[in-house]
Amino acid sequence: MSIFIQDKKTLIGSAFIFFLLAFFVRLFFLFFYNPSAEKLVEDELLYWNSALIYLDKGSLEESIMAERMPGIFIYSKILLALSFKNLKIYLVFQALIDALTCIVMYKTGSIIFPKQKTYIYLSATLSPLMIILSSQVLSETIFLFFFTIFLFFSVKILSEKNHLYYKMAIAGFFLGLATCIRSLTYPLVFLSIVPFVIVLIKNNTFKNKIIIACITFLFFALLPLSPRIYDNIINHSTYVLTSQSGTHLAYWVAPMIISETKNINRNDAIKYIDKVAKKYPLTEDYYKNDQILRKVGIKVLSEVNKVDLTFHWTKAGLINLIAPSILIDKSLRVLPHPSYYETGNILAWLKLIYSNSEYHKYLIYILIASISSIFTIISLIIGPLFIFRNQRIIFYITTLYILYFLLITGPVLSPKYILPILPCIFLYQGITLFKIISFLENFKK
Repeated sequence: MSIFIQDKKTLIGSAFIFFLLAFFVRLFFLFFYNPSAEKLVEDELLYWNSALIYLDKGSLEESIMAERMPGIFIYSKILLALSFKNLKIYLVFQALIDALTCIVMYKTGSIIFPKQKTYIYLSATLSPLMIILSSQVLSETIFLFFFTIFLFFSVKILSEKNHLYYKMAIAGFFLGLATCIRSLTYPLVFLSIVPFVIVLIKNNTFKNKIIIACITFLFFALLPLSPRIYDNIINHSTYVLTSQSGTHLAYWVAPMIISETKNINRNDAIKYIDKVAKKYPLTEDYYKNDQILRKVGIKVLSEVNKVDLTFHWTKAGLINLIAPSILIDKSLRVLPHPSYYETGNILAWLKLIYSNSEYHKYLIYILIASISSIFTIISLIIGPLFIFRNQRIIFYITTLYILYFLLITGPVLSPKYILPILPCIFLYQGITLFKIISFLENFKK
């Protein structure tokens, strides 16, 4: 008994040290980044200003609430209150949350691959994408925190046979919370049932117990979402959570595909889409407009050859997987460089950066950061192969999980779109680091 208590204290102590390391890495970045409200851009401004209004007035404009999930505004409002409206303190709190995410990844790794758990943790702790996003006023950090807790309990459900209902309830609840932040995980509330049922049947779990477990998962997953679902059904006659998907499909996904297939820039692609959109007049209802814009997006994409569509969708997903995370860092974005969206083609964009001396400083940073991309490519080969040989079920689930997010985010290019699949990438990177270090140790012998 005393040995068990001692081991438990050691584990807690190790987790605390790991937490402090992840936290101080993020604080170090914040110190040199020196954030200020004047540097906020795009979605950061939306969340920051909306949180200020929400904190002062207790409500937001209907258009904003319809476009985004309410959870992100509640989260921003809470951090704003705790930080006394100070951006730097706000981001310190966010760094704490991000550090906790690293610990959840460590605990998840310890269940699947105990030998590699420290390397999985290091991949998360030193992840440039996590560090950069935690220094920005966005939804990504809190989303990833909730989502990794869902993954942790999902892994426990798949790996352990005890306390099934409790684990299903917690997994469902945190998936629901993640969806309250970003609606892209809404389909997973229902799709996640499938692997759970398959594994529980394989483990010879009683049929009635499986049914109760699935109902428990759905109940707790839908619980945080129920006010939004109820309101949208009653007031807008729709089961969708936000009015954002139509805009995303028509004015982000479709322009990217049109740019690539027609070899034009994004502005010209949008002009083409606007012509199509004129045939579908908008209304006063945000959710009806969402349906209309989805029709516009589908109409435009239906005109593209299916092979070309699949190719460019896949290409964009692979580029996002290996693209240097520094591309979304605001310190780099202020350097002179051509707009990829205005260029419309990645090769033409790279050629323009290389040929213009004004952009060479930007190019140097990209080239240095691309070293990490080489490691990611190697990890995307070694990691899945190792998992396939040692944990076949985990291999199939992680593969489907990655394909789901690559499919749902579409061909829009930005490293931040791989955020939901970072846990899988950390798994691959941790395994690859372990393999490399083991090889070097054996080589020395």
